[in-house]
Amino acid sequence: MNFGQQKGNIELAMTSKDIEKLEQADQIMFDLNNSHNPKEDILKVGQLLKEAGILQNATNDLNTIVDVYNQNVHDEIKKAIRKRMAATVKLNLKAIEPYLSDDDDTIAEFVNECLDDFKKYGQIVLRFNDKKATWKTEKSTEDFQQLFHEIDERRHNIHNKCIGDIRALNNIISKDSNKKSMFATWDDSNIKEVTKIPRSDIGNAILELYLEELMQKITDRK
Repeated sequence: MNFGQQKGNIELAMTSKDIEKLEQADQIMFDLNNSHNPKEDILKVGQLLKEAGILQNATNDLNTIVDVYNQNVHDEIKKAIRKRMAATVKLNLKAIEPYLSDDDDTIAEFVNECLDDFKKYGQIVLRFNDKKATWKTEKSTEDFQQLFHEIDERRHNIHNKCIGDIRALNNIISKDSNKKSMFATWDDSNIKEVTKIPRSDIGNAILELYLEELMQKITDRK
């Protein structure tokens, strides 16, 4: 089912303003389980989706808004996932959940910071391709190059930080006598260290983790 706004069979081009609205929706939905009024926030998302041309008609049906948003995010993640280079990496949230409330405040704080880094990476990459395509049509060559350089540098830096986070989380778990499973695992036994895995393979895993966490937060809204 195509929930997007269309003219004939040609989907209308997205603008920078549209993407800003979608980024607002992303933030609201990711923080939904901390909301004091989830119903009101989902309705805000519905309005943002309508203004961005993703939702055809205004609606107060929360399930419709959530379904449309979820479909959009799944479509964008699918476009962002890169071809597997060397390994399929899996990140296991349950492996680090015990450390979120660790007796050692330093560990608990670090694990929460890691989750925030994964969120930042996911949200940058989620709308990255749309921004690139939109800027190409809206901006001068010079402005496009400047804007693209800035967002690409942000993506690169947070990607680097996430790789360090994943390595550190595995190290924390490996020193825990009560450990049950590692945070990061991969299917190539020849690769002994996460830093040896191609960046794009790790990026794919972070995107899948972001999607998993986002969908869980939306499911838990009730």
